[in-house]
Amino acid sequence: MASAIAPQFPISIASLSLGRASHHDLAEKIHAASAAGFQGVELFYEDIELHAKQYNDSSFEESILKSAKDFKDLCDECNLKVLVLQPFMNYDGLLDPLEHAQQIVKIKLWFKIAKAAGTDLILVPSNFFSEGTTGDDDQIVEDLLEIVELGEKESPQVRFAYEAISWGAHKNTWQQSWKIVKKANHPNLGLCLDTFHIVARTWADVTRESGVRPNASKLLAADLKECAAEVPVDKVFLVQLSDAERLLKPLDAAHEWYNPDFPPNMIWSRNTRVFPYETDRNAYLPIEKIVRSWVYDWGYRGWMSYEVYHRDLFDPSPSIPQDFAERGMKSWEIMVQRLDLDNIGSEMRQS
Repeated sequence: MASAIAPQFPISIASLSLGRASHHDLAEKIHAASAAGFQGVELFYEDIELHAKQYNDSSFEESILKSAKDFKDLCDECNLKVLVLQPFMNYDGLLDPLEHAQQIVKIKLWFKIAKAAGTDLILVPSNFFSEGTTGDDDQIVEDLLEIVELGEKESPQVRFAYEAISWGAHKNTWQQSWKIVKKANHPNLGLCLDTFHIVARTWADVTRESGVRPNASKLLAADLKECAAEVPVDKVFLVQLSDAERLLKPLDAAHEWYNPDFPPNMIWSRNTRVFPYETDRNAYLPIEKIVRSWVYDWGYRGWMSYEVYHRDLFDPSPSIPQDFAERGMKSWEIMVQRLDLDNIGSEMRQS
């Protein structure tokens, strides 16, 4: 099998994808990622939030910053880059001025966390609450520019990746998030593209028995062609990869996971994301097709990161971090081989 090291595509994994913080501590997860061969990690806030509780003689801010520093020290020890801090959730489009002001206070603390953790990138997913929010483009642009301009004053400057999640209340496709980023027109604001969210809106339909939309292949092909034509590759700050399980029955009101308070894509995501090529775990999404298009048609070069949510990540078994890290690296090795990623040059498509 080809080497997992593809010079133009360093590989990362989300800290959450190595076990939930409620059951698995920072050290075991970071060491598992390093031992498996990963080169970077995404920092999920929940990991440092729970780790910070050991510093009960400090203020909340002091303890969370100590925890972030612990995370950085572990990553430095294991030669891992901290790729991003995430998720700064449910910020865009808030209608209540007080809620908005509270989020501005919060982001100022996140700037300190990012610096302590050794990253200059914060991920902002699109708001998934419809109540108390607006989808007005101008308002969302204004909201994002407010935190981007605050981040610009930091040293080092903080960048932001805006992600349209597939169950977003107002922005749930990359086209919508790109419209916002393009309109904001700021060098420190870019996109996060996640294979799961893209496929969930163009190819898959978890409420259908087949798990696939009518004309799925044509829809996805058109979507990929549009992305390559419309989005400058240097405006993508983060690329995330995952597959998901084909469910045995539609995720409708008769399904045991169904909850009327949560969109089907959210339930599907939180329970069943797996690594690409894990067909033994019912992975079925066309992830390879997406990555092939991004690399060869669009010209993407840069970090790729696995972001997997799964019900098994709540399993307290000590083997979970190692199991998920090794599964992730096995998936990456297959992708490197199948797409010949270790033989690709550094040239990016000029936009």
